[in-house]
Amino acid sequence: MTATTADISPLHKPVHTVWEPRRATTLAEARQRTAFIRLLRVCLVTLTGLIVAAVILQILMRSLGGEDAIPITVGEDARMINPRFTGRDENGTPYMVTADAAIRRRGEETRITELESPQLDYDLITADGDAEGVLARSGLFDADARTLDLNADVRFRTRSGYEFSADHARIYLSEERVVGLSPVEGAGPMGTMRADRYEILDGGDRVVFTGNVRTHLRNETSDGGDQR
Repeated sequence: MTATTADISPLHKPVHTVWEPRRATTLAEARQRTAFIRLLRVCLVTLTGLIVAAVILQILMRSLGGEDAIPITVGEDARMINPRFTGRDENGTPYMVTADAAIRRRGEETRITELESPQLDYDLITADGDAEGVLARSGLFDADARTLDLNADVRFRTRSGYEFSADHARIYLSEERVVGLSPVEGAGPMGTMRADRYEILDGGDRVVFTGNVRTHLRNETSDGGDQR
């Protein structure tokens, strides 16, 4: 018997799997992400600092410039909280107009501002004692013409001691003059009065009534009586 050597050869060629670690690639990507995150942090910190600086600068400029308000844009208008407008009349007497809130209309030729609960710090007139400084429910301030229109529940006192209530009053801040085109009622040291229109002149020392004027003059006598 002849010995036969079996040809034991693989049916397929051996497949050699090559595996290489991706550690180097992973570290590179991690470093890129870390650098990107650091860049984002620097940008955010810088942007926050710029915003804070801009707000502080705006507050300082408005406090020095005479208008102390924070504008909030609402559509095409600018709404301001606690606005303040200052100026002087023709005699150099300072005045300051304030309000709870204001809306400044954009796109208008004149600088007219709508006021909510306007107040006025001025020698010409002061608010009624019960009104806590508020002259009316609403108003319009024209910075160019230096006029203040008061509307709805207008109540004020002149420096001569008269108190008035009306639906309208226009204060000419440059002329120390007040004009009212609506019925007015007033009371003062000399008595009470009502009229359809009125005008306060000479810095509040003279008041002119026109249209259906009715007065009740007080004449103090020895027995304390009144005279009509």
